[in-house]
Amino acid sequence: MTHLSQSFFSRASRIPFLGLGLSVDVYSPNLLDLVRILNGRQLSFGYLEIFQAHPHALRTIRTQMPGIPMAYHAEGLWFTQPGWAESEQAYSRLAQIGQDLEVLDAWWVNQECATKEIAGRVFGTYVPPLFTLDSARLTAQQACEAQAKLDVCQWGAQGPPLLLLEVPPLTYFGIGDLSYPEFFARVAEGAPCGFVLDIGHVWTAYRYVDGCSDQAFEAYFETFLEGFPLDRVIQIHVAGLACHPSVKVEDGTGLGVGFEPWVDFHPAPIPQELLGALGQVLRDPRLRQLKGLALEVDNKDVSLICRELDWVRGVFGDHLERISQQHSGIEKRIMHESRSQMDATEEQSQVPLQEELAHQYLEYLSLLTGKNTETITERMALSTKVNEGLQVYATQYLPQEILSWGGDISEMFPLSCDALKHQGVKLERFVEFWFGNPGSGSEMAYDFFSMKIQRFVEFIYAVLPEEASVVDREADILREGYRQSCQDVRLSEEVV
Repeated sequence: MTHLSQSFFSRASRIPFLGLGLSVDVYSPNLLDLVRILNGRQLSFGYLEIFQAHPHALRTIRTQMPGIPMAYHAEGLWFTQPGWAESEQAYSRLAQIGQDLEVLDAWWVNQECATKEIAGRVFGTYVPPLFTLDSARLTAQQACEAQAKLDVCQWGAQGPPLLLLEVPPLTYFGIGDLSYPEFFARVAEGAPCGFVLDIGHVWTAYRYVDGCSDQAFEAYFETFLEGFPLDRVIQIHVAGLACHPSVKVEDGTGLGVGFEPWVDFHPAPIPQELLGALGQVLRDPRLRQLKGLALEVDNKDVSLICRELDWVRGVFGDHLERISQQHSGIEKRIMHESRSQMDATEEQSQVPLQEELAHQYLEYLSLLTGKNTETITERMALSTKVNEGLQVYATQYLPQEILSWGGDISEMFPLSCDALKHQGVKLERFVEFWFGNPGSGSEMAYDFFSMKIQRFVEFIYAVLPEEASVVDREADILREGYRQSCQDVRLSEEVV
């Protein structure tokens, strides 16, 4: 057993089995209301994985829910990006996340193995990594450095939270010469991190890259499990999938044949295909370090949450109970094996060429934004299916993300948008402006809504400076309302 593997198992052995839980947003649905309803219906859950929120909100949650085990879903740790670990952004974000983890007394910190920032350009939803060997090595290297920085913080008796990387969703495409599971096998070789196996995200890899055309998802998932480092899986996620309402995939194209063009969409019901796959992985004997199964329920209707939690508990409760009973014996055996089999010297992973990888990510950015695509796609030898997926992403998905997702610009800035229309300036120019130059960026927590406010103010200053006072007033109102809503969780009494 390698030093890195032994380090992982040592950390994982400290985490108790938490069972069936929920991965939640603090604000939508209101966490207090949700827990009250679940308790009222006697729908028990083992833990909550809390998505990044304002520090005041996190303190309130922990104070009001002292008896609930918690984990943390962080944001802004862009391990896939060259040079990220050495940036000021990395230090400030890790420091804030360390404080959040301490407040929640979290057992682990989960970060999507993806990014929302490339070369200073910000995205609203996750952009998958380049699935290449150098990219996997860089991700592992920067994950190691992040875990080391978290380790030096002051923790309680349970020790430093374990860093987990979550397999990312693919939104119509994926690029690279490594398969989806092989990429994470390479990451596991270079970092002592655990993994979050999101079954819906695996479905998107099946749909847009690795499978779909000639096999059912069940068969693909079986092959996926054979290549994925299941012994590193700490948590499983299951969530909804749905077609994007603003995206049209043409019939007859590589993306429009045979299967629905679903994307990751948590408000939607969990598809039966994912529940079948959940049964597959829970029966796999290599799943020896699982600590929790979470339904991702942010922005989902509470009645649907209740039905799905009750159903999953009824169908898979026996599987989880069996895993729970096996845990203590497995942990003792693994720790004994790790002491006897540990390599005499720590393996030295190869350091990726960051300059070359940085150049590749700049080309990737051009593909994502629809620039210089013909030259780059020819050099990268991208398949027709990947090219079609990139076209859908760049021309349909990405513009609506900037203009509508996480806050509709026309509703956020009605007066400024009216002024643009009066002057004949199309709102779509804001998308060009957004990706035309790097934004000012955030050195603290990643916050897309705040970035939208800042970038639109900059846009008006650039194209319609006579409306600067108008956009400033609208921005001030938005910022104040947002600040209050982020802090005002309204948890008025203990719910446990």
